[in-house]
Amino acid sequence: MYEALKNITFIIFDLDGVFYRENQSLEGTKEIIDYLNEENIEYCFFTNNSNYKIHRYKEKLLTCGIEVSEKNIFTTTKLIEHYLFENNLDNIYVLGSKQLQENLYDKYKQNNKNPDVVILGMENNITLKDISNTINLIGKDTQIIAANPDKLIPLKDGFELECGVLIDIIEEYTKKMVQVIGKPSPYGFNTILSKFGKENSETLMIGDTFETDILGAKNANISAGWINSGNKLPSDTLDFDFMIFKSLIELKEKIKEAKR
Repeated sequence: MYEALKNITFIIFDLDGVFYRENQSLEGTKEIIDYLNEENIEYCFFTNNSNYKIHRYKEKLLTCGIEVSEKNIFTTTKLIEHYLFENNLDNIYVLGSKQLQENLYDKYKQNNKNPDVVILGMENNITLKDISNTINLIGKDTQIIAANPDKLIPLKDGFELECGVLIDIIEEYTKKMVQVIGKPSPYGFNTILSKFGKENSETLMIGDTFETDILGAKNANISAGWINSGNKLPSDTLDFDFMIFKSLIELKEKIKEAKR
């Protein structure tokens, strides 16, 4: 299985749980990036989070000893902007964080009455009234897109609800399908591959969450590697072909071995 690493020229990394967990950097972060730079293997970072601007992730990577261009960091906000642009959508309504609203309303027209597209992203202060108002805006021709399908975000002392909960509610009461932009939808992966001019066969996804990172790679027909850094694998993964690494250090060693 690891022989596939021989042909890898591009790696898409998840962030939280792979390079850091909360404010703690994880093992091998600087080592793997230094190695990829030395070997001219390209890479980027892809997070499902729509709550923060890209410079925030650049700063977090700096704490791991890694300096990268913002062009190499993809958030679901950035991918939503791309989706709106390529589909010529301008009149929008956003149910999500202040950061998501600011980013999108800065470039597209806010429409609180009859939007062409409603955009969903989770934020802790969203109320039932906010959700009701959003549902009432959705008509027969309104598109609905969502940043990500995650329902829960694990924390030290429990969890927080995420965007998948909004998707369930809105699909139930509007009877319309919500298109997901982030992982595990292939949209984000395909957009990233197009921007870097890469083929599926030369690309590897590295993440710590099976339901988004590994399944997303499968949906996009690219190789996948799971980092054992905290999240558990589901009990039944027999139908999925993916690599397992104890850490980014082991990933580095496996790539070196495959390319000898």
